[in-house]
Amino acid sequence: MEPIKIYILEDRIIIRELLKETLETLNYNICGTNSNAELALLEIKELKPDIVFLDIKVEGTKTGIWLGNQLDVPIIYLTAFSDTETIAEVVKTKPASYLVKPFNIKELFIALQLAIDIIAKKKEITIKVDDENINVFVEDISFVKKVDESLTLYLKDSVKLIQSNIEDFLKRLDSNSFLQVHHQYFVNKNHISKLTLKVIKIDKFKIPISQKHQKNVLKELV
Repeated sequence: MEPIKIYILEDRIIIRELLKETLETLNYNICGTNSNAELALLEIKELKPDIVFLDIKVEGTKTGIWLGNQLDVPIIYLTAFSDTETIAEVVKTKPASYLVKPFNIKELFIALQLAIDIIAKKKEITIKVDDENINVFVEDISFVKKVDESLTLYLKDSVKLIQSNIEDFLKRLDSNSFLQVHHQYFVNKNHISKLTLKVIKIDKFKIPISQKHQKNVLKELV
């Protein structure tokens, strides 16, 4: 999976560098940083990051909230302000999350997961069913069953059979939501309704957990 690209708008260099280093240790790709919202907008249009961190009060006449209004990617705000007026302005831009400085690694991790969930829900892939190309949202795939070189995709409201090996298909999904639970089954963690030591339930389906994958499944889900 390609590292998620992140852009940072932050006017305090110490915070900017600390955030950059922390995100890089978590295997995120920092594609750009700036302390000016107008310059940042130009760079973001060129760099096309997946997630943007925005400090609210920055250098220049424009704010991070101004920049947030120009963007169509998940936004995580960074600010020392938590007053109701500022929060009301932030909410209008529909951010993934809002971090009040100083924040800790746990708060940062949660904010990132919320942003990643937004990315997953928006992502589409094209699959070929018989002779027809169909677009599906990655998040709508509940689980995948593999048999030889064929895959059965269980969607929210339908089942699709495609010709593909699982390795190539997972690369196309490029999502942290999918977990292997059996040599035949990969499940979308966001669709799980019940979990036992041997079975995962998704809607009306009961998916076996093999002994080989049980330890990792419990580690990921419990």
